[in-house]
Amino acid sequence: MYLDINPSTIIFAIINFCILVVGLKVFLYKPVCNMLDSRKEEVANNLNSAEEAKLEAQKLKDEYAAQLQNARSEAQEIINQAAKIGEQTKADIVSEAREEAARLTAKAQAEIAREKTEALNEIRNEIADLAVLAASKVVGKTIDVADHQNMVNNFVKEVGEAK
Repeated sequence: MYLDINPSTIIFAIINFCILVVGLKVFLYKPVCNMLDSRKEEVANNLNSAEEAKLEAQKLKDEYAAQLQNARSEAQEIINQAAKIGEQTKADIVSEAREEAARLTAKAQAEIAREKTEALNEIRNEIADLAVLAASKVVGKTIDVADHQNMVNNFVKEVGEAK
């Protein structure tokens, strides 16, 4: 009884097994395969997106590195230009100071020459007056203007030649 094999039961079991296999294939295997395929596709898309993001990040990094290098170059150029301007300004200031010193020296020399000329003229006039006074005392008479002028001119000539 327990081991009786009934052909209808075997056929019924085979039919049930076939229905179960078809049902599992339709309701379970295909959805699971579709889900696995979509998951596989999603993972592939995510890997592609990650690779694209990595490439984009590398591109941005390279751009930022280039911009940073350009900024450093510009900064160095600005520093060099400022140093050049500073040197030029320094040279201009020194040149102006030298010109001003030369101008002041020339002005001082001209002033000294003028004052020297004035002093010599005053000394000549005073010497001439003293000479006239001394001559009038020696001669014992007063000298008129014409005689005075002749004596002064002669004395100035003699003093000028003596130099």
